[in-house]
Amino acid sequence: MSKIRYLKIRFSNQLMPWELPLFRAAVIEATERQSSLFHNHGPDDTFMYRYPKIQYKITERKATIICLDDGTDDIHYLLQNRSLDLRIGDRQEVFEIEDIHIQYPQVQTWQANFQYALKNWQGLNQGNYQKYQALDGEVERLQFLEKMLLGNLLALSRGFELDTSIPIQVQITRMKQEKWLGYKGRKVLTFTLNLKTNLSLPDYLGLGKGVSVGFGSVKRFGRVHKNKEPNIEGEVVKDETASNENA
Repeated sequence: MSKIRYLKIRFSNQLMPWELPLFRAAVIEATERQSSLFHNHGPDDTFMYRYPKIQYKITERKATIICLDDGTDDIHYLLQNRSLDLRIGDRQEVFEIEDIHIQYPQVQTWQANFQYALKNWQGLNQGNYQKYQALDGEVERLQFLEKMLLGNLLALSRGFELDTSIPIQVQITRMKQEKWLGYKGRKVLTFTLNLKTNLSLPDYLGLGKGVSVGFGSVKRFGRVHKNKEPNIEGEVVKDETASNENA
């Protein structure tokens, strides 16, 4: 079984979605760039092509950081600050930790399908967008997007060296919304949809481009479609309300 380390830190501070890049930048500065996992750039500032192990999200309308595997180790570069006084755009704000949740979920393929909501997924690069636009009919477009989703899941499985002895399968079950959103100074097409896959995923894990700043977050819903539901959540080690000072 493939278990990963998963840490979710939610702050009491509210954020708007467009402020996530500002929150990310503020956290990077607060850590004094002591770990590349916070920003995914090398010493010469070149981008490192790997799945982000630290992701910046909004959950329950509040600033949240998701740490995975090595990211759960390096988060101490942030938490060692007794006061997280961060600049978000034009305002200075002290960030206080509201909740810390640690677990070891099983992330692998199963003889089962899990249902997920996927929000603001960037599934197309410039070349794939042209191919997508050229397709006729909803069925062809959905099949094309399913291929992109499968590619994202395969990349994820390689990044974590997951057990995929059962081949990954994915199907879009409902297309809810297409929306153009701002990303790195330009407009990108995003998709909000429901999907089912036999790969178990923890909530708020990101798929596609821009996962570091909240794009493509998954959240499970419904029941597992199989004879017996597997226990994929893993052991919850800590689930508490904490202040930044005590972290």
